[in-house]
Amino acid sequence: MKKIIKSFNNLIQRTILKVQNKTNNIFNISSFNKYLISFIGLLFIYLFYLLIPLLYNKTWLQAKIERKLLNEFAVNLSTSADISYHILPAPHFLIKDSKIIVDDGEKKKSIAEIKDFKVFLNQGNFFYKEKIDIKKLVINDANFSLLRRDLKLLSVFKSKKFSEKKIKINNTNIFFKNNLGEIISIVQIDKSVVFFDDKKLLNSLNLNGDVYNVPFNLNIQYQNDGARYGKTHFSSKPLKLNFFNKSIEKKKLISGENNIIFLNSRINTKYSVKDKLIIFKSDNSRVVNSQVSYNGELSINPFDLNLNIELENHRISKLFNINQNLIEFIKSGLPFNNNISIKTFIIVKSNEKKEIFHNAKIIFNIVNGKINLDNTTFINDKIGLVELSNSNLFLENNNLILNTDILFEVKNSDNLFSFLNTNKKSRKEIKNILINLNYDFLRNEIEFNNVKINNKVVSDQFLNVIDGFNDNNSNNMVNTKLLINKLFSIYEG
Repeated sequence: MKKIIKSFNNLIQRTILKVQNKTNNIFNISSFNKYLISFIGLLFIYLFYLLIPLLYNKTWLQAKIERKLLNEFAVNLSTSADISYHILPAPHFLIKDSKIIVDDGEKKKSIAEIKDFKVFLNQGNFFYKEKIDIKKLVINDANFSLLRRDLKLLSVFKSKKFSEKKIKINNTNIFFKNNLGEIISIVQIDKSVVFFDDKKLLNSLNLNGDVYNVPFNLNIQYQNDGARYGKTHFSSKPLKLNFFNKSIEKKKLISGENNIIFLNSRINTKYSVKDKLIIFKSDNSRVVNSQVSYNGELSINPFDLNLNIELENHRISKLFNINQNLIEFIKSGLPFNNNISIKTFIIVKSNEKKEIFHNAKIIFNIVNGKINLDNTTFINDKIGLVELSNSNLFLENNNLILNTDILFEVKNSDNLFSFLNTNKKSRKEIKNILINLNYDFLRNEIEFNNVKINNKVVSDQFLNVIDGFNDNNSNNMVNTKLLINKLFSIYEG
C-alpha cells in the first residue's frame, strides 16, 4: 500500500512539473516587459488620480476658488459658472469670463474683465477636496480699467507681503483713465509675473509690454522691513533708455536716487517726496561730454513738471541735431497728452570759439496738449540774438513740424557783415529780421511763410531766393553765407 501511494505521489509531482514547465515556456516575460507593464499600469492609475477633480461639485468649487484667491492672493474674483478642468500642461481649472472686484466707497466695482483665468493646482492630495491647494495663477486676455483713484491699489505692492505663488499675466491691456472716465493712456502687457521672492524676501514684479507703441521692460522690487525699501529698473531698447531707481520710505517721507542712461548721457538725481510733491536735484550728471546741473519740482496728480537745467561748456550747435529716437518718442503722442504740464528752462554756455552762438536759453513748454518753445533765445556776443515766439510743435500726417516766428535782432551789423564776408556794396543797415516758417524734422525741410526786414515785408524776388534754404540737408556754413549775401544784395533797404 505504501508503495502504491508513493508511486501515485511521484506521478502527481511529475505531472505538475510538466505543466509548470509548459506554463513558464508560454509566459516567459523579460525584465524590460515587466517594467513596461508596471509603468503603464502606474500611468493609468496616475491619470485616474488626476481626473478626480472632475468629480467636484461645481457650485462648491466656484465658492472654494473665490475664497482661496481672496485669502491667499488678495484677489476678489467674481467667477462665472463656466469652469472646466484640464490636466495638460498641468492640472488646472479654466474659468471663462470672470471679473476682479474692488471696494469703491460704499459700493463694489469691476476693474478687470478676464477672458481666461487659470488656477493651477498642487497634486498633493486630490482625494480630500477641502485640502485643494493652488500652485499658481495665470491670467490671459484681460482688460484692466483703472481710474486715478484706483492707483492706490498699487500701494499694496509696497505695504503687504505677496504670496510666494506666482501670478502670471499675459496678453493684457491696462486702460488708465481720469476721473471723468476718459482714457489717458493704454499699456499693453505681453507677459508679467508677480510674486514674493522667498530667497530675497521681497515682493517682485517683472513686466514686458509697450506703451504708445514703444516696447519696454519693467522690474520692481519692494521689501517692507520697518522702513520700505524699493528698487525699480525700466528699460526701452528703441529709445536706448535705461532707468534705475532705489528709495527708502520712513514716516511718509520718501528719499532716494535714480540714474537715467539715455544715448551717451548719464543723469543722476537725488530726490525727496512728500505730499505727492517731488523735489529733486542733480548729482554729478553729464550730457554727452558736458557737465550738467539741474533742479526742479514734480507734481504727480496732475502731472506738472518745473525743471531748470544748466549746461557748461556744451556745443550749442549740437542742440540742433535732434536724435531720431527723441523724434519717435514725440511722434508716439505721449507729450501731447492734455493731462501733462511741463515747463523747462535750459541755460547753455559754450567756450568753443568756432561756435556761432555763445549762450542759449531754451524754454520747452507743454500746456494743454500743445508744445511750444516761446522765448527760446540764442546769443552771439558780438552780433546779436535769435529769439523764437508764437511757436507750435505738432504732428501732421505723421510728420513732426515746428511752426514759429524767428526774430533776428542785430545789435552790431558791422560784425554781422564781417562774419558773413559781405561785400561793401551789399551792406545795408539791418536792425532786425522777422521770419515765420515751418520746419519738418523728419524730412529736414524748411518752408518760409513770411519774411520782414526792419519791420518791412520783403519783395517777391527775395522770397524766391530764400527758398534756397528749403532743403536743410544741403545747408552748410559756406552755402549759407553765400545765400545770405545774395539776399542782402537784392534787399532794397
